[in-house]
Amino acid sequence: MKHNGAPIAVLFLFLAVSVFAQPDNGKRFPLPSWQTMAGDSRDGASINLDRSGWKTFTPPATLSLEGGFAWIHTTFGFNEIPFRQPYYVVLGRIDAAYEVYLNGSFIASRGRIPSSSEPFSLPGNQSACFLLPPGLVKTSGTNQLSFRIYSPGRSVPLFSIDITDAKGAQFENQVVSFLNATLYTILAALCGFIGLYFFALYLARKSDTPNLWYALAALSIALYFAEIGTDSTLLPYNLNRAIAKSCLSISMAALVQFFISFFALKIPRWFSWVLIAIPLGITITFIASSNDLSAIGAVFNSALLFIQFCILFIAIITIRAVLKGNREAIPLLIGVILGVALGTHDVIYSVLGKKPLVWLQGIGFFCLNISLFVSLTLRSSRLYADLETYSKEIQHKTEQLSHFIEQVEDTARTIASLSHDIDEDAVQAAASAENMAQGAEQIRQGADTQMQAVLDSRQALQNFTLSLDKVTRGVHRQAEGIKQSADSVSVVADAVADVATHMEQTARSAEALQESAELGLRASREMTDSIDKIKTLSGTITDIVRAVEDFAERTNLLAMNAAIEAAHSGAAGRGFAVIAHEIKNLAAASAERAGKIRDSIKEISGRIESSVAANARMTTALDAVSESSRLTLDSIVTIRNALSAQSNASEQLRQSLADLSDAAESIREEAGKQQEDGKRVESKIDELLRVSETLKKAIDAIVRENSRIVQMIQQLATVSGKGQHAVTSMKKLLESRTA
Repeated sequence: MKHNGAPIAVLFLFLAVSVFAQPDNGKRFPLPSWQTMAGDSRDGASINLDRSGWKTFTPPATLSLEGGFAWIHTTFGFNEIPFRQPYYVVLGRIDAAYEVYLNGSFIASRGRIPSSSEPFSLPGNQSACFLLPPGLVKTSGTNQLSFRIYSPGRSVPLFSIDITDAKGAQFENQVVSFLNATLYTILAALCGFIGLYFFALYLARKSDTPNLWYALAALSIALYFAEIGTDSTLLPYNLNRAIAKSCLSISMAALVQFFISFFALKIPRWFSWVLIAIPLGITITFIASSNDLSAIGAVFNSALLFIQFCILFIAIITIRAVLKGNREAIPLLIGVILGVALGTHDVIYSVLGKKPLVWLQGIGFFCLNISLFVSLTLRSSRLYADLETYSKEIQHKTEQLSHFIEQVEDTARTIASLSHDIDEDAVQAAASAENMAQGAEQIRQGADTQMQAVLDSRQALQNFTLSLDKVTRGVHRQAEGIKQSADSVSVVADAVADVATHMEQTARSAEALQESAELGLRASREMTDSIDKIKTLSGTITDIVRAVEDFAERTNLLAMNAAIEAAHSGAAGRGFAVIAHEIKNLAAASAERAGKIRDSIKEISGRIESSVAANARMTTALDAVSESSRLTLDSIVTIRNALSAQSNASEQLRQSLADLSDAAESIREEAGKQQEDGKRVESKIDELLRVSETLKKAIDAIVRENSRIVQMIQQLATVSGKGQHAVTSMKKLLESRTA
C-alpha cells in the first residue's frame, strides 16, 4: 500500500514543473476601443474602407452575428505601445473561428471557417496568440487590426483583446494552453482508464452496483474533459459539444447513485427515476440546441442548477455518514469539499459569462477520485481486520470442539468400563442399572451439548470459508490491478527515456542555434562597419558634385562675359559668340547632371541611414536571440537531468510493483490452500455430526430400555453387546480424528 501514492505524486510534480517554472505573463497593452459590423464582407479588412456605420464597443462584450459572421476593427499607434517588438495579439479562448488582418494583410487564423469543402471546427480550449509581423507594423501613423469572426449562433462573447510581448505569448501558448487543454486531455485519459477499470470490476461481480455507477460517472466525465482538451472531433463540432456538455449532468447523476449505493442509503424508487429522467431531458435539450453555440451555452448554464443540486446532495449524505461515525466517509468528505470549492469557482465564471485563467473542475474531480481510492483502501483495511476477528473466533470454537471431543473420549471410556462390568457380573445388573441410568442421562445431555457445539462449529467454519473466498477474490483482483499498474509504470518509464533522448537532441539544436546567433551578430557588426565606410565615401562624392556645380557656374559666367564681348566686337565677334553660347549650354548641362548626381547621393545617404538603423535593430535582436538561446540551453540541460532522475525513480517503482505482484500471488495461493483445508475440516465436522446423531439415538435407546432392565435382565448381555459395539465405533472415530 505504501506505493499507491507514487503515481499521484509524480503527476503533481510534473504539473508543478510545467506550470510554476514558466516565465511571467509578460507585458500587456490593452486595445479598448473597437468597431463591429454583423455579417460578412469581402473588403472588411481593407484599410480604405469607410467604417462610419460600424458600431463601437469595448471588450468584454457580446458580439452580434449575422449568418454566423461578424467583423471587428481597431487601430493603434506604434509609439503608443510601451514595449519593443515583436508584438503578439491575444484574443483569448472564444467559441469562434476567425481570421486576423494587419493593415489589410492576412497574418493568421484560428479554427476553420466553414466552406463548401470544409466544415466548421475549433482547436479545443487553447489560448489564441498571434505574431504581428514586424515588416507589416507601421512605425509611424496608425496600424489597422481587423478580425473576420464566425460562430454557428446568433452571438458570441468576446473578452479583453491585448497586445503582448514574447514572454506574454510564451505564457499564453505554454501555461494557459497547458492548464486549459493539455491538462484536460490527460485527465480525460485518466478518467477513461478509471471508468473502464471499475466497469471491469462490475462485470466480475455484478452484485457490486457502486462499481457500475462510478464507471458510468468516470466515462461520462472523460468525454466531457476530452471535448475541452482535444483539437479533433468524431462528430460534427456543434453536436460533439452538445453531447459532451450533457455528459457532465450524466456524470453527476451517476455519482449521486454511486454515493447512495456506497453508503447503502434507502431512497424512494421515484428518486432514482428522477436521476435518470433529468439528465436524459438535459441531453435531449442539448441535442435540440446543437445548431447554435450560444444556445448550447445557455442550456449548459441552466443545467448547472441540477449539477449544483447533485453536488449539494453528495455533500449532505457524506457529512451525514461522517457524523454517524463512518471513518471511510472522511476522505470522501475532503474530496467532496475540494470538488465543491473548485467546481463552484467554474460555475460562477460560467454564470457570469467569463473565462478564468484556468478551469478547475477537472482538478476537483481528480481530487474526488483520490478520496474515493483512499476510502476504498480504508474499507479493505476494515474487511481485513474483520477477517482477523473471524479467524480468532474460529480458533476459539476449534478449542471448544477439542474440549468436547475430550469429553466424548472420557464418556466412551466410561461406557466401555460399564459394559465390561456388565459382562463380568450380570448378577449385579439390577444394582448397576440405577447407576447406568444416571450415567446414560449424563451422556445424553453431553451428546446434546456436543451436537449443538458441532452445529455451531460448522456454521462458523462455513462463515470462515465464505470470508476466505471473498479474500481470495479480492487478492486476485488486487494482483491483477498491481500487474496492470506495473505495465503502466513500464510504459511511463519508456516514455520518460524517449523524452530524455529527444531532450538531448534539443540541447544539441539549442547549442547550434546559439552558435548561429553569434555568427550572425559578428556578421551584422561587420556590415555596420562597411555601411559606415560607404557613408563616408558618399560624403566625398557629394563634395565632388559641389565642386562640379561651382565649376559649371563659373563657366556659365565666363560664357556670358564672352557673349557680351562678342556683341561689342560686332561682326568680328560672331564666331566667338557662337563658341560662348555652346560653352554656356555645356555649363548648364553640367550643372543639371551634377544636380541629379547630388539628388541620387542624397537618396543613397537616406537609405544608408535606414540601413544603419535596421542593422542596429538586427544586432539588438541577434543579441536577444543569443541570450535566449543560452538560457534555453541551460533550461534544457536542467530538464534533461531531471528526466534522468525521474527515469531512475520509475525503474525503482516498476521493480517494487513487480515484487508486490509476486507477494499478492503468494497470498492468493496460500488463501486457496486454506480454503481447501477448510472444506476438509467441514467434511470431518459433518461426519462427526452424523456420528453424534447416531450416539444420541443410541443413548436415547439406553434410557428407554433402562426402566425395563430389572424385568429383562436376561437381555442384559444383548444390550451390553450393543453398548460395546457403540463404544468400539466411537473409539474408531476418535482414533481417526486423532490421526
